[in-house]
Amino acid sequence: MDTCVENVFTAPPIEAINVIRATAEENDRAAIADSSESGSSCSGGSLDPSPKPDAPQSEPATEKNPWSAWAWLGLCKNASRKIPTAIPNIVHVDVDAFFASVEQVLNPKLRGKPVLVGRGCVASASYEAKFRGVRTAMSFREALRICPKAIVVAGQYEHYADFAERVRRILETYTPAVETAALDDFYLDFAGTERLYPDYEATLRRLQAEIFGRTGLSVSVGAARTKVVASIASRLQRPRGFRMIAPGDEEVFLTPLPVEKLHGIGHVHAGTLAERGIATLGQLRLVPKAALQVAFGEVIGQQIWERARGLDGREVLLPSTPKSVSRETTIEGGTIDTEFLGGLIEYLSERIGSTLREYGKQARTIGLRIRYVDHFPAHQTVRLTKPTNDERELLAAAKDLFTKLFTRRVAIRLVGVNVINLEADRRQNELFDTSANRRWYLNREMDRVRGRYGWNAVFYGNGLELREHYATKPNGLVLSTPCLSR
Repeated sequence: MDTCVENVFTAPPIEAINVIRATAEENDRAAIADSSESGSSCSGGSLDPSPKPDAPQSEPATEKNPWSAWAWLGLCKNASRKIPTAIPNIVHVDVDAFFASVEQVLNPKLRGKPVLVGRGCVASASYEAKFRGVRTAMSFREALRICPKAIVVAGQYEHYADFAERVRRILETYTPAVETAALDDFYLDFAGTERLYPDYEATLRRLQAEIFGRTGLSVSVGAARTKVVASIASRLQRPRGFRMIAPGDEEVFLTPLPVEKLHGIGHVHAGTLAERGIATLGQLRLVPKAALQVAFGEVIGQQIWERARGLDGREVLLPSTPKSVSRETTIEGGTIDTEFLGGLIEYLSERIGSTLREYGKQARTIGLRIRYVDHFPAHQTVRLTKPTNDERELLAAAKDLFTKLFTRRVAIRLVGVNVINLEADRRQNELFDTSANRRWYLNREMDRVRGRYGWNAVFYGNGLELREHYATKPNGLVLSTPCLSR
């Protein structure tokens, strides 16, 4: 036999309410007699159904008296309202020694050793090398003189964008307001999340620990009310730095810091200020704005004057919706193997379709670009019969273009696919198209599986041949064009 259970509010006995009401009325009358201020009124009104003419309608003692009847019953608007305190809502997350750290994650034998990444000069140095005096942009000859045991790595740049994307996706689970300032720099805005994260500091520390646990990369975190102060705070105690600057403490925090810590002041500007006896941000704040504008120009001078005071009007910029999507890759030595080229075009079309669905977009125009080994280019676009984000439809159009463009008996060195004229994903025209609906459900499930288990968890048949030529990574193939291996 089925039973229906309702939520029941157990009311207190009538005698208890009468006692509480009498006590509250006595306390309220005493408070009104002693106070000349008028408080905020409760939403429930007065308990007395016939209030006296000389008695005010507001109950200033209700909020102060926790034993008031309406407060006890939870019916007063302001009985237990807590005003959330201001938080340093702008957070800067900086990956420590990004390139070198990624190399240490990819090759565990490099962990704990001084690692230099770059060609000709140091693009990134691990903190084991930095602690010995190696700096970014230093020549390898000088770096190896300072740190002879350093291990030089040319760099696997195709992996760096993947790790940066993994970090960004973790950050977006905490707040949607994430700005990618550089490959390894991110700004977050936690404004309005006070109720979601009551322990704000613990949340930021959990964010820091989660990135390390899921990617192996350590990050430094700085929190403040402005971007400039947050970025300075994150870079003071690297690696794995953590600093929160409470609202109102910006001046105390910035005053003792050297001027070089201020974003926008390089070695040249720092030298100019040092010649005039200005070494700290506290001393810099004493310089009039007009003097800074004369010395560094109107725009730079204004910027230095504002940021020395922790002022920064820049907001966290949300990622904009793309107006076009393109994927391309170079082929080492070139090839005339049409099967292999067809597989590449299929893979690039898959990546474009996935990206379009991620942004909720459809494309009306698709283009194909090829370049031969003799640097002769060929490019053509075509308007699709209907907008789509289905890679099968994109692939069919791209292969038709390839047939028209591949007219020379010369090896192809580059192939790329791009889509333009994007619009919102609307499926009204496909509601009664059985085939299109099946494709929509298939694409949705493939995106879900790949999002959970990685791109290589599922692929079309032609992808088998590509995996014989290219290395794989969790997010797809390692193509020859690093910035577009997506």
